[in-house]
Amino acid sequence: MRLQMQLLKGANALLYIGPLVAGMSGFGWGMVASFTAIFVAWLIVLRPEQWPATWGDWRTVAGILSALTIVLSQVALIAVLFAIGRGIGALAGFLPMINPQVPLAISFMAIPLGRMLWNAEEAANRGIFLDEEAEAASAPRVAAAAASAIVPLLNMADDAPDQTVAQAVETVLNTTSAELRLKTLAAALAQPDRSHAALRRALILWASEPEIVAPGVVPHAMALAYAIADRNGDLLRLYVPRALALIAAFPDRAAGFPTPPSLRELAESGTGHGVFLDLPSHLRADLQEGLRALAVAIEKAQATAGNAPEPALRMG
Repeated sequence: MRLQMQLLKGANALLYIGPLVAGMSGFGWGMVASFTAIFVAWLIVLRPEQWPATWGDWRTVAGILSALTIVLSQVALIAVLFAIGRGIGALAGFLPMINPQVPLAISFMAIPLGRMLWNAEEAANRGIFLDEEAEAASAPRVAAAAASAIVPLLNMADDAPDQTVAQAVETVLNTTSAELRLKTLAAALAQPDRSHAALRRALILWASEPEIVAPGVVPHAMALAYAIADRNGDLLRLYVPRALALIAAFPDRAAGFPTPPSLRELAESGTGHGVFLDLPSHLRADLQEGLRALAVAIEKAQATAGNAPEPALRMG
């Protein structure tokens, strides 16, 4: 992802180089209109959150004024770049002789290259944004869409057949926004209104499938599945063996697992009159041992891969 962001910054630099080159070459201000069209197209592709979201928004005064403000800001930016380019040309003492289409072509290349490297809608669905401004503009809409998508799962009966629930989970999470939807589900299931036993089992099974963990498309799937287990002995007995197998097979994904201290804390809380009281003593001991073993395995995987826990998913 870091390499992708570096490449995106390089592609976006082409956008600003065009007006600089045009200014250095002494081209007239008549090119500002063409550059404005390119800059606006770039914003539409790379930063759609800055524009009115629906046709209804476009028909409002606020929507029109917002779009007009964006366009005028681009005109001002291009004018500044032109002036800087002319200043550089004057200091250099010569004006490059190039075809007027060359600076326009340089700026235009930022659009297809940027689109190849960054899909704003798909990234937003995964809860990833270019910067805080993009997050502030898109997050409420994306969060609302994720919340709406998971409602059918939360409405399923606690005693619904496992196969039915598993199919419903697959349908809802088979999307580029699976990480965000899984996070939303984990937050919703943290509310103590109902057990959602069948849904929790299905989510743990889905999140701990090798095809989910191995490619890292849902980077924190195992940590979220651990939260969904919610310190329930039976659910943790389902989770822990699968987690041990996965961390052994894919140690490079250790950052997406629960933290070793949290696993050890839970193992110790199962002692005496703590959690897991619904389990027989021998099963409780096995689960505590499994939690401790998982903590050790995650630490070893992190040390081997040099894989520290990742920061919050924000890009800029």
